Amino acid sequence: MSPGKTDALQTHAIHLGGLLGNLQSLEILLRFFLSNQPGARPRGVPYGIDIFESPVGTLLPVSDITSYDTLGQLIDKFNAYASSTCSPTLDRSLVDIRDALAHGRISAKVPSEKLRLVKYARPDNGQVRVLFNVEMSESWLIDQKRRVYDAMQIVSTHMPP
Repeated sequence: MSPGKTDALQTHAIHLGGLLGNLQSLEILLRFFLSNQPGARPRGVPYGIDIFESPVGTLLPVSDITSYDTLGQLIDKFNAYASSTCSPTLDRSLVDIRDALAHGRISAKVPSEKLRLVKYARPDNGQVRVLFNVEMSESWLIDQKRRVYDAMQIVSTHMPP
């Protein structure tokens, strides 16, 4: 592989990692936000228990932090709050990017730094529908990182001090 391609793939990996990190940060911010809202699920975790240090197999109560809610459900809950307070809402299409990264395929037609992200729907009658298809260029990755970061800032403005 030529040095130029190696550099491009390293840049791709750095931006992809940044995008994934931002998506995970957005999700935990949403969970913390929702756990502080009136009507939140009981936190239920006894004082002194660090849920992030719990060994595999530990049973914890369901809370807004530990729930199985998807990113889409978390965004919908935040947007319901934001709409009721005339605050900016989050762009739900961020879920499409997260889902494509989690369930899509990343590849190139030929060995190249021009990688594509493609996601397909569940098969129906022997066919699949393309749900997501984008070239993961450096500018696309940077734009998506910025979009997720902007969403994180919106949530952060509603967090208690």
